[in-house]
Amino acid sequence: MHSDDASNDVNLGDSFCTLVSALRSWSGFDVEEAELVNFDTTALVAIVSGISNGSIDRILATPESELRSRFKVNYEFMIGQVNSEMKKPIHMELMPSILQKRGIVCESVCAEFQELVSMCGGPNEKSRAEHFLNHLRVVPDCPSERLMSLPTTRKLALKNKVAFGTGDYWHAPTITANMAFARAVSQTGMSLVTIEHRPRALVGD
Repeated sequence: MHSDDASNDVNLGDSFCTLVSALRSWSGFDVEEAELVNFDTTALVAIVSGISNGSIDRILATPESELRSRFKVNYEFMIGQVNSEMKKPIHMELMPSILQKRGIVCESVCAEFQELVSMCGGPNEKSRAEHFLNHLRVVPDCPSERLMSLPTTRKLALKNKVAFGTGDYWHAPTITANMAFARAVSQTGMSLVTIEHRPRALVGD
């Protein structure tokens, strides 16, 4: 099957495509001269999740026993996300934060996201992930010295210091649902520019 034909079999979704089109193109631009926004893994997952992309009705129409069997201990968490999405769709929430910005993602976050999607994502989620990454600039892990100078602890995990620190290095706010890390940084007295979003999970859409 042609890749062009394959794209007809998946549903990227209107709100997803609108969100992607809000990002400015990278063509002809260097990372040094752009107004940037940095994505961590939670943000990437939320953007491509079936919950954020029209699967709510299908999930709510599924018998609870089937959902509990499928999501197990994550059932309540997932239903909470469905209710959250119904009240305030995540794409609409993120739109003002990314409008006319250029998106970056560090190599380690990109790799973690791709692994998560390959293990847990459905065909639509996988297509959205590939499409979204094509609109971002993948930059080397280059966390700022000030963030890397913090001691590595359970709350200040190295992978998060790399993800947020790369955004900090490029003076880009990091979009994240990982507010525990942001709070842990602020408790050290260090300021860190983050944009909070509510979490969404991959649902095999």
